Amino acid sequence: MTPWLGLDKLFFSFVRLLLGLLTRASTVPEAPGELSLDPNKPVVFVLRDVSLTDLLAVEREAKRLGISSPLASVKVGDHQLRRGYFYIYKRLRSIGRERAAANPERLQKLVSFLIDNPEQDVQLLPVAVLWGRRPDKENSIWRIIFSDNWSPPGFIKKMFLVFFQGRQLYIHFSEPMSLRQLVDEGGDVERVSRKTTRILRVHYRRQQEAAIGPDLSHRRTLVNTLIESHQVREAIAERAGQEGVSTVKIEAKARAYAMEIVSDYSHTVIRFLEVVLNWVWNRVYSGIRLYNLDKLRAVAQENEIIYVPCHRSHIDYLLLSFVLHRNNLVPPHIAAGINLNMPIVGTILRRGGAFFMRRSFKGNNLYGTVFNEYMHTMLTRGYSIEYFLEGGRSRSGRMLKPKTGMLSMTLKSYLRDSTRPIAFVPVYIGYEKVIEARSYIGEMHGGKKTKESVFGLITSTISLLRSRFGQVHVNFGEPIALNDYLDSHAPKWRDDRGSAETPPTWFRDVVTQLGDEVVARINDAAVANPINLLSLALLASTKHTMDEDQLRRQLALYLQLLQHAPYGEAMDIAETDPSTIIQYGIENEFLFRIRHPLGDLISTDQNTALQMTYVRNNSLHLFILPGLISALFRNARSISLEQLHRLVYLLYPFFRTEYFLRWNDDEQLDKAVDQIIQVMCDEKLVNRDGDTITGAPLHTAESDLLDHLGQTVIQALQRFSLIIRLLVQHGSGNLTNEQLEELAYQTAQRLSLLHEFNSPEFFDRNVLKNFIGQLNHYALATADEHGKLAFDESLETLDKEARRILTPEISQAVERVTRLPALEVEKEQEVK
Repeated sequence: MTPWLGLDKLFFSFVRLLLGLLTRASTVPEAPGELSLDPNKPVVFVLRDVSLTDLLAVEREAKRLGISSPLASVKVGDHQLRRGYFYIYKRLRSIGRERAAANPERLQKLVSFLIDNPEQDVQLLPVAVLWGRRPDKENSIWRIIFSDNWSPPGFIKKMFLVFFQGRQLYIHFSEPMSLRQLVDEGGDVERVSRKTTRILRVHYRRQQEAAIGPDLSHRRTLVNTLIESHQVREAIAERAGQEGVSTVKIEAKARAYAMEIVSDYSHTVIRFLEVVLNWVWNRVYSGIRLYNLDKLRAVAQENEIIYVPCHRSHIDYLLLSFVLHRNNLVPPHIAAGINLNMPIVGTILRRGGAFFMRRSFKGNNLYGTVFNEYMHTMLTRGYSIEYFLEGGRSRSGRMLKPKTGMLSMTLKSYLRDSTRPIAFVPVYIGYEKVIEARSYIGEMHGGKKTKESVFGLITSTISLLRSRFGQVHVNFGEPIALNDYLDSHAPKWRDDRGSAETPPTWFRDVVTQLGDEVVARINDAAVANPINLLSLALLASTKHTMDEDQLRRQLALYLQLLQHAPYGEAMDIAETDPSTIIQYGIENEFLFRIRHPLGDLISTDQNTALQMTYVRNNSLHLFILPGLISALFRNARSISLEQLHRLVYLLYPFFRTEYFLRWNDDEQLDKAVDQIIQVMCDEKLVNRDGDTITGAPLHTAESDLLDHLGQTVIQALQRFSLIIRLLVQHGSGNLTNEQLEELAYQTAQRLSLLHEFNSPEFFDRNVLKNFIGQLNHYALATADEHGKLAFDESLETLDKEARRILTPEISQAVERVTRLPALEVEKEQEVK
């Protein structure tokens, strides 16, 4: 029995009145129907810590939800409890701010009642009460300081919590537990009570971790733990032996590495940054829109989360932590490049959860071991983590090929200790205007990357605060449970874990496949926002200008495809009305309207068009397959359904690799093609007569829509054709991969300048290298013993089909530019 039960009704009324004046609660769920309570079974509330204010706050919210009061009596059969609640922790006053597990007397009575009455049941309703966990209202340093953490508050701090954080109260009613189910599993009263409290303690710990993060040790203590680990001690001894110096000296170096790497996570700094960033976002963005947050909450309750977002901007680091904290989820520890560990800035980022890593571990086994051990420590202690599989920021706006180093470390750690379930959560971050757009365009045209510096940060921040960047769209994709993924792709992984030095034979392939799956799921979660769609339409038109009615029809077609032949279940659409989309683009100065007696025109200027290229590429993959199919019907071409599928099979693998598309088998691809064809038939873009499909008649509105949609893939096909033509013209066995890549880069750049493609990624080295790699992968061009690329007529067949889709003008342009005097091919160096 708690000491509060002796308080008279007058004191309870006074405290209720005080709480009514000082507190406002955000409650989850908001409706009683979401609790899944059985009205025919008694309810007993479970609270974590002994606290009158928590109890009365829960009482008020329970009354609002229309459920029984925790202060009311509970009847179970012929037995009755005076109060309908109990606590699972008690505070140890003798040793300061610590709590210990309790064995509640009321729980023991309930268990005893149920053992005696097998037909009865009791619903245990766990309720979490968190003070200061409505981040949207945290705007005071005092409210940041006096907020919940892992230590139980004393009377004084609780008083401050009520006064300073009363209106930032967060109350979470969890799903009810059946006490009858636990009793039926067997055992006496003591055993069932202990098991019940143990389950409840785990539940509360997970909920606390999801809300404010794991209980963190002091940074220096964590560094000491790393240095004393078996793996690091072995690496120290090995390095000392190699260099012929004492282990003390190498240990000091390992400690310096650890201090360079390890974060110094601070809840207070996190909350302070939230206040600052809230002000910044309101200055530069029109809003941050979130999608599928409820799915993330469900996954976070049962798993350790590894966030794997796309990497578009330096803002990504801050934005994801901001939206998670704002929605009562713990911000992750973030893997950041060592280039961001600048004076002052690095310290703030480190306190905000960043841990720093060098670009390469090559040749430094000691550093790699320390970093791996730190990753393992975080994973086994239950910290949520964030890292970017692309390695660096995408300069083109498209997904980059995954770099699997961090993924490999994660999997190695999991093989060492798989007690905590891990889920990868892909995150799509879509900007309507990216802050670094101008520097990206310069780099894509050959300019040097600007090195990060404090001065550069200050000047860019001043410029940032003077501009507006539209909305940001954050979508949480379909999670990947690591256990399930390993069971599917390496069924014997539990018995074949390899060792710290030698991973199992299946390891490399599974890591590569997992990396590809993650980036594909990031793309699955794309959000088609207004600027994506406007960019897609305008950039495919001459002079980036369209008749307004034509633009409206083109947007309507895009929306029809997204709604009736959706790319995937996780994707979303930000706006579904074409007129509203156009008006949004004008109001946010992406577009302008040109008045004309024959009908208004919509256009954009040259600089904005370059920036819109980046935004278009964020979601371009959503329209690659519709664009490819449309391109096959150019000039009212007729194709049999069988031939259509054959041509798609021929070209799709190259698009899939370049854009990380989701369909990975013929059945999935066939279904997607059929859905797209059905939409195109409904919109009269094509006509179907039995198994023959014909493009809309020339010079019709439908033909214009079909041609415009086909422009989506034309630049990619031009690249394909250009690279293949270069290879064919130089002949089999004459070029290496590197030589072909350099020739392709220079030639593509020239073609872009001659024909004003206005798209820097047309000659992006990464894209060109990726396509050449696919020619190798599909054995269309294979390196001989001298590294020279050999090919046969199958490569020319592919070239013929690609060129057939292109307009005669573009085909001739490719032919001409590849016939020009090319770069002199470097001669192979003789082996001395």
